[in-house]
Amino acid sequence: MAVIPSTIDFKNPRQKQWGILQDKDLVQLNYGGITDTSGNPVKSYSTNCYQDALEQAKLLIAQGTGTSNVQVVEFVPYDYIMQPNV
Repeated sequence: MAVIPSTIDFKNPRQKQWGILQDKDLVQLNYGGITDTSGNPVKSYSTNCYQDALEQAKLLIAQGTGTSNVQVVEFVPYDYIMQPNV
């Protein structure tokens, strides 16, 4: 199984990442229709394109998952500036 490198740039904490929760679990999907050299879909837990996340959510709902079980969520990368001073 190939390891997919993270698309989150932790040096830029304002970069947005999107994912989908299905039945309260983060699901691995093929955002953007990307394939590897063999033609197999590349799956990821997140995308930096909101439109790709919405398209995958629409596909899940169309497959009968139901709107109450699908949520598009935004991830906020950890930022050391946000640490509280203790």
